Amino acid sequence: MHATKNLKTYGDKSAIVFLSGSAGELDWILPVIDSLINNRFEVKIVFLTRHVRNSVKENKMLEEYISYNEKIELILFGGILNEVADKISYLLLRLSLKIKSRKNFHFGGIFNLFDKAFEILFFSRLPNEVKNFSNKINLVFMEYPGLRRPRDLWIRNRFGRSLFFYFPHSPHIYTEDIDKTYLENDEIDFSKKQFLLLGHPGDFHVINDGNELASDSLEKVYIGHPKYSANWLKGLNDKAQNFRNSKDKRNKINILVLSRGSGSYLDEEGHSNLVETTVNEVSNIIPNHNILVKKHPRETNSHWDKLSNNLSINIVNDHILKLATESDLVISYWTSGAMDCFMLGVPVIEYFDPNRFNKQQVPDIGGFTTIYRKLGIVISANTNLELRHSLLSLKNDSFKIRNNALHPHYENLINRSNHWQTKFESILRFNNLN
Repeated sequence: MHATKNLKTYGDKSAIVFLSGSAGELDWILPVIDSLINNRFEVKIVFLTRHVRNSVKENKMLEEYISYNEKIELILFGGILNEVADKISYLLLRLSLKIKSRKNFHFGGIFNLFDKAFEILFFSRLPNEVKNFSNKINLVFMEYPGLRRPRDLWIRNRFGRSLFFYFPHSPHIYTEDIDKTYLENDEIDFSKKQFLLLGHPGDFHVINDGNELASDSLEKVYIGHPKYSANWLKGLNDKAQNFRNSKDKRNKINILVLSRGSGSYLDEEGHSNLVETTVNEVSNIIPNHNILVKKHPRETNSHWDKLSNNLSINIVNDHILKLATESDLVISYWTSGAMDCFMLGVPVIEYFDPNRFNKQQVPDIGGFTTIYRKLGIVISANTNLELRHSLLSLKNDSFKIRNNALHPHYENLINRSNHWQTKFESILRFNNLN
């Protein structure tokens, strides 16, 4: 099963982007796609799962960009058979690596047989619009966890003349110790054909699995996050500033809540308490308000849905950057979207207790803190009383962002983001693709 839209021939260079997880993948790679289009590349986006296609559809800004851009071809490859086969082939590969089955002639032979069968099935169902590119020099992009899946090797063998780029599923900050100085080799080995794109050298120290990600054939390139570059955010920054300047002409204050549901990081009671106290404190401090709720992509069982009768609460599905251009302040339940909003000059209160919910939190004196607090981009609020104080303080300051001291790690990351094209285009130039 696949769906495409007609694409006129635009250039003699081509790029294929494989998406498999969520809209966050497209969000990270979108500025790169835009740059390639401006450099006369044809771009094909292949949705490997139904979930990622639906996730992108629900994000208005991303969907509008790719759906109305005639230089992009959309291909839906996801379906029950494809997705089940992908999961089984992945599990078989990890099992074979875990028990080193390939040293066992009989078990290794069985694995290789299944692997070949799944490869044949994969390419038999992959549309010709993609397969016919295999004899051209292309750029192939996919999320870096895809390196662990058998299909990565299948695609690399099929598109042997292509350059492969692996990118994060979101602009998440993986670095756990931002006070540490990380050594980095600024020289890029252009002779390689596989490149791992990450925000910062510290990220690799956290995600390095010692296997696929540690391969010598995979060149590590630290380019920041393209979506945080000043060039990409210029128009959005102007819109955000104009909206905040219109505060005195509006009857309502827009408050964007970046929510997180119950699950790995919050229990159900913790999630419900955050929602209820947010609504209560906002209502008490800022009675003339609209609450715009951006739920986490995996927030299915949300307490916000039980408050749908509250006319001041609106659940929205647009891109966080777009929503930030229409917000006076933001309340984040510990999400990476806090970076997006801060980049557009919107004050962010991080309402979350890292000492109570300390999974993946940063050790601090006597307890835990969050990465965004260490970076200096959010106002911390562990309790509803602290949330109340922060709301009142921002209201008295006309919702202006505070001039907090930013951590050097943040400034380093943004500097990399502002110059991401320099490193990326040097790879293209070496391969005569720029």
